[in-house]
Amino acid sequence: MNTPILNYADAPTQYIEVEGVRYAYRSLGNEKGIPVVCLQHFTGTLDNWDPIVINGLAKERQVVTIDNTGIGNSGGTTPDNVKDMTRDAIKIITALGISHCDLLGFSLGGLIAQTMAITNPDLLHKIILIGTAPQGTQALHSFPQLVEKAFRLDRMETFLFIFATKSEKSRSKLTAALKRLMERKEDRDKETSLPAIQAQTKALTRWGTDPVTINLVDIHQPVLIIQGSNDEMMDSTSSQKLFAQIPNAVLTYYPDSAHGSYFQYPEMFVEQAKFFLDHFE
Repeated sequence: MNTPILNYADAPTQYIEVEGVRYAYRSLGNEKGIPVVCLQHFTGTLDNWDPIVINGLAKERQVVTIDNTGIGNSGGTTPDNVKDMTRDAIKIITALGISHCDLLGFSLGGLIAQTMAITNPDLLHKIILIGTAPQGTQALHSFPQLVEKAFRLDRMETFLFIFATKSEKSRSKLTAALKRLMERKEDRDKETSLPAIQAQTKALTRWGTDPVTINLVDIHQPVLIIQGSNDEMMDSTSSQKLFAQIPNAVLTYYPDSAHGSYFQYPEMFVEQAKFFLDHFE
């Protein structure tokens, strides 16, 4: 019997071909029970998951992270809308032999998670939404301008601009988080390409401006919503709208935190996520 990999830095990048497209993913943890599939944020690749979070979840269950179409080491052309991103994510998940899973969606990944809960509800057991928003969120109307401003900065300041508040505490915690994301030295993903960034930007903007097609009342899975107190990217108050409409949801706000709330409080997030996945009904 093989010893399970419990450290994300040691999890090899693997590949699976679906309909002629080669997708990258990593898998670790104990392969028993219901796996947790993780969907990443805007521009995020396999290397943008906090190892404290992934390792914490992998102690008791299988955790699978994926690069969706055109992102990181995955091939294909990145869609410019969430609906097609969702279809692609479902193709990857089912090709991996996963017929039922818990789903963690961070930011853009949370938009995909909401869509998947409506289009393929039988695939999902429980859902964790981090720093995300319902369709029609007005903050996303100005998403391209926010991204343009962020990308004018150097790498560290771009990360802090997007994920931290302006307080010294938040910036310090997120600086430490970025260092954790760089711990893996070999077998790293490619940086997200400009065409993929442009497609994702359009998809996020459309989520805020296109007609609302998702009725959150129809999401019947248990849902844990995590949000920062001052998330300009998604508008912190948008999580209240998710909570108010999803019938079986729990909402937690983390103090003095922005879009990277769970980067700032990774240990607390792991404890909350584990309790939710193990006990909440």
